[in-house]
Order: sequence, then structure tokens, then C-alpha cells
Amino acid sequence: MTPLLDVTDLLVRHGDRTVVDRVSFQVDEGETLALIGESGAGKSSTALAVLGLVGPEPGSSVRFAGQELTGLKGRRLRALRPRFQPVFQDPYGSLDPRAPIGRTITEPLRVHGRPAGAARAAELMELVGLDPAYADRLPHELSGGQCQRAGIARALALDPRLLVLDEPVSALDPSVRSGVVNLLTGLQKRLGLGYLFISHDLDLVHHVAHRVAVMAPGGRLVETAPTHELFASPRDPYTKQLLGWAPSRP
Repeated sequence: MTPLLDVTDLLVRHGDRTVVDRVSFQVDEGETLALIGESGAGKSSTALAVLGLVGPEPGSSVRFAGQELTGLKGRRLRALRPRFQPVFQDPYGSLDPRAPIGRTITEPLRVHGRPAGAARAAELMELVGLDPAYADRLPHELSGGQCQRAGIARALALDPRLLVLDEPVSALDPSVRSGVVNLLTGLQKRLGLGYLFISHDLDLVHHVAHRVAVMAPGGRLVETAPTHELFASPRDPYTKQLLGWAPSRP
């Protein structure tokens, strides 16, 4: 079966510095692959390269449902962009502070020439557990959790198959994190979405991920394994250090 996302030898440089060093991984439909590692290890740069927001070096390959994305431009890239969408860390920073929530949620539809009326906004808001009555409110009138739900609704507007989730709950109050995590889990089961899930929260990763990929400083991918296997018996020394693993750990 063709992977939903197939990344091979991804190399990203910022000037003379390598931030992602020949990274390879796959994400299947309905699967969550978590990308973990220290701050600055290259996780977010990997996500940006997958989204086409950072250009990788020659020899890198990012394939979505079998279609090569690297070097793709113009109409061909525009036609594929709806199929993979981001959800960022800052629930307020990812929304237009001057636009009502309903309009922000349906903005991708207008950009791609699709119907973007109030009914579609209400449908998307209900999908993420957000009261459609909030459609006319500005982001500052909502809580962080509500704004992140709006961001997720916006990401779902174009019916994507893959979400790239970069620390999607780390900026939220602990009291609302579980609700957003449960929402993402439910949406994945309902819609068959694939998730590339970037997080530094190991307990959260243990809870939501099917597989885990570990990035070490310098942008190297040192280990990828099913979640239960990686947490129970990590192989790479860096993974052991990151997890605080010891042989006696259950």
C-alpha cells in the first residue's frame, strides 16, 4: 500500500547549518507518527519542509499519496495543497485577529474557489465542537482552546487527508488540553486522517501516537518504532537519554 506521506533523505539547511540531516519516514492513512526530540533538533523544520514552506536541498524527496512534491510549483502544487494542512502551536497567532472566526475558518475555501458560506462555517465549527454562534466573534473573544478548535476547523475545511500538527496543545491551559487531544483522536477515527504529530510531551505522545520517530540534535533521525516498543525498550542511546529510560522501567 502506498504511504500517505513518504519522506526520503530530507535535507534542510539554513545557510551553512544543516537543520534536517537526511531524514526518512512514512505516515499511513489513519496513523499518527509522532516526531520527538529536544528543542532545536529540527522537528519544526521537518514539518515546514513537508508542507512546502521551506525548500529542501536537492536529493530530498517528499511524496504525498505517491505524488512527488519536491520541486512542484504552480497549478500542480496548488491542486495538492488542500490534501495536507497544518495546525500550529499558537492558537491566537495562527488566526487573523481582525477577522471573525467563521470567516477565518472558511478562508481556504474561498482561496480555492469553493463554496464558503455561513452554512459551511457552521458545519465545520460543529465538527470540532465549537458553537456556531461564535462565528461572528473575533479571536480575542474566545479562549485558547476555542481558538485552537477554530484552527483545526480551518485545517479541515478543504477535506485534507493529512494534518501536520506542530505542538498543537502545548500552548493551551492544562485544563483544556485533554479536550483538544480527544477531539483530534476522534476526528482521526471518523475521517481516517493521517497525523504527523510534533511534540515534546512524552506522556502525550505515549497516549496518541501509533509510532514514534526520534530526532537528535543536528537533525538526525536516530530511531523509529511502534510507540509501545520504543517506550518499553529503546535501542538508541540518545532515545534512552531522552526518555530517561532505565532497564528497570516497566
